[in-house]
Amino acid sequence: MAENLQIAKASTGDSELLDSYGREHSEKLQGMARSLVSALYMLIRSVKMYDPDNTVFDKPLSQLQDNINQIIRKEGKLELMGIKQSFYLNGMLVKVDMASLDNVKYLLEEMRGKDVGGFTMLRTTSIAELKNFIWIFSKEQTDLANEDGTDGKKLVSMKLAKWSKLKDKLENEKDESEAKLDRKKYALTCYGRAIFFTKKYMESLRNDNPLNTSKSLRILQDFVDISMDHRTHFLGLTTTKTDSEYLAYHQVNTCLMSIVFGNELGLTKPQLRDLGYIALFHDAGMGTVPDNLLNKRGSLTPDEKALIARAPLISVRNILREKAINRSTLLRLVTTFEHKVEFGTAVRDGQGNIQMIIPKANLGLYAKIISICATYDALTSKRAFRDSYGPEVALMLMWTEMRNKFDPDLLRIFMRVMAIQPIKVLTKRQQSLSIGLI
Repeated sequence: MAENLQIAKASTGDSELLDSYGREHSEKLQGMARSLVSALYMLIRSVKMYDPDNTVFDKPLSQLQDNINQIIRKEGKLELMGIKQSFYLNGMLVKVDMASLDNVKYLLEEMRGKDVGGFTMLRTTSIAELKNFIWIFSKEQTDLANEDGTDGKKLVSMKLAKWSKLKDKLENEKDESEAKLDRKKYALTCYGRAIFFTKKYMESLRNDNPLNTSKSLRILQDFVDISMDHRTHFLGLTTTKTDSEYLAYHQVNTCLMSIVFGNELGLTKPQLRDLGYIALFHDAGMGTVPDNLLNKRGSLTPDEKALIARAPLISVRNILREKAINRSTLLRLVTTFEHKVEFGTAVRDGQGNIQMIIPKANLGLYAKIISICATYDALTSKRAFRDSYGPEVALMLMWTEMRNKFDPDLLRIFMRVMAIQPIKVLTKRQQSLSIGLI
């Protein structure tokens, strides 16, 4: 009897419903799926005129039973769901020809008219049980189906998904998808605003009339708020950069990565804002260096090296030129200077490999974070004098040739944040890669 059918909620687990319906195409299963949909269409149309016990249903029901049981034996289950204007069998879109589109539309409307969004079966079924299912759509049956069928004709093994609940879930997931898209758009807007402000700030430096950096605090607070829940939005944005405007992008990218990194380290929102504030202007003094020098190919002259070496002092000078000098200002001064200081001295073996690092100074946490993020962004950025390194190569260089520049514990965590393991085996060619000007 009705041992195998039950109307129930769609089984979707923790993943989003729409995302769960995208199974790889199987031609054999497609054929069985089309036969299933076609048989249901014919039976539901016929039940409007005949009682399910009428002999006219004997052959179609027997064929439907064979089809259903064959799918269950092959797949271990049968889940047929109506999503939007199509059917999905066990997560696979059922493809029909143009002549059958009206049949699919009719079947979906009839099922949804009885609050049936689909059904799931885990065991083989019987003719009697299929009759109970078909009865739901008969002209005598005016009530909506319950999760276990109708009164007197209960379903046990077939689980019908209530269309009203399925529809609500689809609408909610649509809203969530749109909200995610909106958050990504907002993240991109914040990134663009930061780039625009940084360009204006660099321009004001060249004119020796720097803008008030506190105007960036609203942007930084937006960065912190978004990164708390959606760090991937920003880590993806940091690849958006052009070599012709490297410095502005470098400042913003370092700021974003520092905030995301600091969040992983458990810093509070106020701390993340302060860290981002310092990182956004960590290399502002480089804005006073002529473009032809920043983009110069080949080695630098002693005078040119001295000019670049003076850039951190200009960054510090600009902070001192601001009116308010308080604890926050002092932290900015110290961090802006310290982020250029190497973490330790490298002890190398006879082959030149780093065997040990002896710390040189007790650097602040913000400085160590900014040092790692700024170097990584510099290496992965295209410059006029070299191409960009890929993320893995950049991290390998930081872990091997440049390891003495960074706190090793923080570097390991940063590598996990960037989803790349710290231990890599370098080829002979990679071991001789040139770092170039950073």
